[in-house]
Amino acid sequence: MTHLNTMAQSVPAANTPAFDLSNPQHLAMRKLMADIFSRHANAVSDDSKLCAERYLGIAFCLERVALQVLNDDVLAALCLDMGDVMSRSEFARQVARAAA
Repeated sequence: MTHLNTMAQSVPAANTPAFDLSNPQHLAMRKLMADIFSRHANAVSDDSKLCAERYLGIAFCLERVALQVLNDDVLAALCLDMGDVMSRSEFARQVARAAA
């Protein structure tokens, strides 16, 4: 048992991007991302496919802005992750609708 605990501790944690809350750009982007994510979730919940797709497009545009305008790889990764989650939620909703 001790051997397993030692092995688990020696494996480095995944290097996941995180917001730098001391950076004003990160704070502003975090608020914007929360708004877009919330609006997308509402659109998916209301079965408003076109509206949901628009918010998904905005999420991917934010990724490009973070990368090309702000030159911030961390924000770009966070935006890309958000877009991926939003896309998966749309797919899950479609599967649920088809199964009903």
